[in-house]
Amino acid sequence: MTGRLRFSVLWISHLGVAAGVCAVLGAASAAAKPVAVEFLPPAIELKPICEQRSQDSDVVGRWLAWDRKALPKQQPWLVLREAQRLRDIDPQQYFPIIKRMIELLPTIDPGMKADDVAAEEITLYLRAGKTDELRQSKMVEQLINRAEANTPKSLYLAAELMLDGVSAKQDEKKALSYLVAAAYGGNPNALLELAKRNLEGQQIQGWSVDPSLAVTMAFGAMVGKLDNGICDRVTRIAREYEKGEVVAADRRISEAWLRFAADLGDGNAAWNVARYHLDSSEITKDNNLLIHYLQFAADKGVVAAQSELGHLYEVGAIVPKDLAKSEYYYQLAVAAGHRNSLIKLANLYEDTDQQGAREKYRHALNELAALSDPPGWTFAKLGNLAIEESGYWRAEKTATDFFEKGAERRDMTSIRSLALIRLQHSATDGQFDEGINLLLELLDSYGRTDTMADLRDAYLCHAPDGPQIEKAQYWSANAKEALNAGWSVKTIGDLVEHPSTAETASLQSGALNGQSNFIAGYLWYLKTSKATPEAIGEWEKRVAQNPDAKTAYAVLMLQADDGVDNKKAALKMLLEAAQAGGRGARTAAADLILTSFGQDAKLVKTAGDFLHAEAAGGSGAAMQLLATKSGPSTSAADVYREYSDAIEARGDTEAMIFAAGQVSDVEQKRSYLARAAGRIDCSFDSALSMASAYFSFNQAADAVKWMTVAEAFSAGKPWRSRLLGETFQRIPQPDMQTNAMRLFEVAALGGDAKAQQYLLKAYLDAAGANYSQEKAVDLMVATISKASPAQILDSLSRLERSHKAIQQQVLARVNLATLFHDAAAAGDPVGMREFGKLQLARMDGPEDAVVAQDMFQKAAGKGDVEAMVLLSRNYAFGIGTTPSLSLARTWLEKAASLGNKEAKEMLVVMTMKAN
Repeated sequence: MTGRLRFSVLWISHLGVAAGVCAVLGAASAAAKPVAVEFLPPAIELKPICEQRSQDSDVVGRWLAWDRKALPKQQPWLVLREAQRLRDIDPQQYFPIIKRMIELLPTIDPGMKADDVAAEEITLYLRAGKTDELRQSKMVEQLINRAEANTPKSLYLAAELMLDGVSAKQDEKKALSYLVAAAYGGNPNALLELAKRNLEGQQIQGWSVDPSLAVTMAFGAMVGKLDNGICDRVTRIAREYEKGEVVAADRRISEAWLRFAADLGDGNAAWNVARYHLDSSEITKDNNLLIHYLQFAADKGVVAAQSELGHLYEVGAIVPKDLAKSEYYYQLAVAAGHRNSLIKLANLYEDTDQQGAREKYRHALNELAALSDPPGWTFAKLGNLAIEESGYWRAEKTATDFFEKGAERRDMTSIRSLALIRLQHSATDGQFDEGINLLLELLDSYGRTDTMADLRDAYLCHAPDGPQIEKAQYWSANAKEALNAGWSVKTIGDLVEHPSTAETASLQSGALNGQSNFIAGYLWYLKTSKATPEAIGEWEKRVAQNPDAKTAYAVLMLQADDGVDNKKAALKMLLEAAQAGGRGARTAAADLILTSFGQDAKLVKTAGDFLHAEAAGGSGAAMQLLATKSGPSTSAADVYREYSDAIEARGDTEAMIFAAGQVSDVEQKRSYLARAAGRIDCSFDSALSMASAYFSFNQAADAVKWMTVAEAFSAGKPWRSRLLGETFQRIPQPDMQTNAMRLFEVAALGGDAKAQQYLLKAYLDAAGANYSQEKAVDLMVATISKASPAQILDSLSRLERSHKAIQQQVLARVNLATLFHDAAAAGDPVGMREFGKLQLARMDGPEDAVVAQDMFQKAAGKGDVEAMVLLSRNYAFGIGTTPSLSLARTWLEKAASLGNKEAKEMLVVMTMKAN
């Protein structure tokens, strides 16, 4: 059969006529795929006549409460539908109830035949998996024995039982004859089964109806009369067009039949219409139809539709955003027992700041937690909610209980939170190991690679016997995150000056992953490296959209420039970030105001409001600023007294350190610092703060432990080593002074100028304990040998000003030509320029001038201003090149435009001579 047949439904009340027509049709050739039949609903005026199905929970509740003595007085077909629904829900659990319902059906429907009752019972046994009991009951054999006298429905069932091997009678020919008889009797299931077998290539004796016509007859039989059961029947037609097993799949026709059923009052069909339009992959999406039928289905009590409509109102998709309506529809679905809607309702309350939302959020979470199989993340949220409301320290026990329940249900957030609490109490036997095991479980069982950073911090800041540096470095390497991670103006400037593919990739990766400090740092990197305006513009947008990144970028601005205009711009950014809830923005803004804009009373009030609000939230940084920058009328003791309750409830590490400094009792100090260590953000700054706190009350052993942690964060950051050295230097003990000198040497060899100056002063102080000219020379030789050309020049310049004799000894041991040549070969413009200068200085032959000219040309091309001036001189006097006053002027003008004073003066002289 070719092409598509188009049929419109006729209201067929006597299907025997159709069967007679079928009998005279010739056999059709077997088809290789489902037939294409366009069987559409009739174009008639429709009125709601279908009875909406009850919710599953209502059906179950109603029949569980039934006394099983007599059926309620309602339409028999509704009782049968609910019996079939219970069968679909759980045929085993509700088997006795369903069986009793079927047995009593004839009492309210005198017209119901015994075979119809038997057919329902047999189907129940099969669905419940009670095949052996069914065989023992003899119902199957009795049904088959009466087959010829049975209804088409029973004939079909008899055929099915025989073909499926349920019946002891294994007679396929007889079974197929029953199937044919049922089909000629108008049974739609038999018609579709025969059409399917024909399409699969099977020829059935006594059956020669073309599959297309068989499908049409089946669908016509399903339509039947316009009665209360029509919606269930035509929905079956829609399913057949959706499945595409016998009739070719066609979502368009399926949707038309679903709309037909919906217009007759079927809410479930209306939901499926809406679902089709939500998906819209195989039909033309119509938002008006979607909303109309979705609303209809929701109003009819279809839970899935209520949940979806709640979602649309929540996000403002297709319909205007309306959180009140969203809440209303979610609540309807929740009342019907819809678990996912309860989850959505909880999320709705979590994300809104409307009055009463927090209490509703807690209530929704508690409802989820009370479910028989609650989602594990519910307990993580309940734990965090308790901390947020009562403060970390006061809610710790409650939160721990929640996290333990979440961890039992394999919730990753709960497992991590529980691990961090265990590590916080690492001094207690077994707590550290349990915390480590929980983190390893996250890594091994769930593939949470971000846990590697937690493991690094655990071994560094929480190990009970002090930092385990090697293990911390192992996890840091696996996490591909350096222990000295952190971006400042200096580190970014060094990266631009001395490119590192690995470090640049790390910065970019962190930024792309949404880490605020990395986003700010990457924008600063792009601007410093003079990236394209498009790239800079893209990341400026990202910073503007992220309050935490905006705060971090303002901090970089303040590191880079101490000018008033820059401070104003940074303050504007911080105030915007504070308004948007940026982490640390209020404290940073307040610090800047009190430091640089103290004359502005309005801003000072804003700063005070910020700090008091942050201090009330447990921020130690805010408390410290209040104590040091609020004026002489406010002391640290005053701040401690005012916020002691906030410290006890929710104080962070800095708050605990601040509090430790305000009490005299040693045990109380220890208690505060133990809590500070428990919640520490494992970093250089926090470790140094902990060390300083312990040093302040003469607990050297604990202080050195934290200095060791801070030193682990100092690799590749010479200024950090110098800060540690300065901290040790303040402790008047020989071993501390030894540590100070060691760290100053590390910093000096890394290029830190202040550390070099301190060591030179110490080595050249004849009255000092560290006097040694030899060490001074060794230090500068080692430093210069590892330094960049720019650092070499700085070091030599300082030596020339203050220690000329040492400079001469250093120059005798250092081959500057080799150092500058190697740097030039590596592409360093300062190295190029300085090597060129050395070539000109020695001038053993004309080739030296040519080399110098080449070096100046390359360095100038890389933007080195001094090289531009030197290059212009060579062009002016023909040194190493052909004389060219025009090129000399060009390079002078470029150097002058970049602010070089000598170039400006030389241009004036050239102009005067030319005139």
